[in-house]
This record gives sequence, structure tokens and C-alpha cells, in this order.
Amino acid sequence: MSTADNMNVVKASWDAINARDLGALERWQASTFNVMAPGAPGPMNSAQNKAYLQGFLTAFPDLHFDIVKTIAEGDNVVTEWVATGTHNGPLVSPSGQRVPPTGKKVKTHGSNTFEVKNGKVGSVRIYWDMVELLGQLGLMPPM
Repeated sequence: MSTADNMNVVKASWDAINARDLGALERWQASTFNVMAPGAPGPMNSAQNKAYLQGFLTAFPDLHFDIVKTIAEGDNVVTEWVATGTHNGPLVSPSGQRVPPTGKKVKTHGSNTFEVKNGKVGSVRIYWDMVELLGQLGLMPPM
């Protein structure tokens, strides 16, 4: 597949997340799909990734990712994003603690590195600043 095809697969994945259609993600995931993300106990498979994402969609029902930059070469596609949302649902911390809704609007930044082969996402490495989010929720001292 071409680099442009790989970028289209990644765009479709982001579109599914923004549409809250986590089931659609499976169309774009390889059978060996895995993802590493902040707050996760280790590599996650497709089902674990859906639960991870659902946790944020529950906590931030209006969560939206704006892709501000995409860089692609061969099988690798990197997206830089800005996520915005309002904390109107419970947020479960990596330690399992439930943070009640604060009603605060948040904006956080991150990037995802996708490996795409044969039209399927094989792996994703997610990088975002959890401290930035927790600070905006008032759960950490301001930076």
C-alpha cells in the first residue's frame, strides 16, 4: 500500500474515534494489533484499547481530537493532535481511583505513531502529557 493509503487508514481511525464509533476501529486493525499508551498497565489489544478509549469518552462526552499535523513515511504515520472536551463524567485514573466530574473544559496535546501494513494498523504508540490534563482538572498543582 502507498503512504497515502496508510494515511487514509489512520484518518479513518481518527474519524471513528471522533464519531464515537469504537466498533469501527476494528475494521482498520490487524489481528495482532497492539497499542501502548500513558496510564495503561502495558500493551493493549483491540478490546483493551476500546475500553481505554471508552473511559475517556465517558469522562469527556464531547471529546474531540483535531489532527494538526500528519507525517508519513512508508509504513509509519505520525499524527500530532489537540484534544478538547468537558469533564462531565467520571474519570477513572490508572490506579483505579474514580474522579467525579468537575465540569471543567480541558485541552491537551499529544501524538500517535501508527504502523500500517496491508491496510491495517498493526501498532500504535501514544504520547500525551497526563499531567497537563490533571492540572487542568485541578488534580495537580498548576505548572
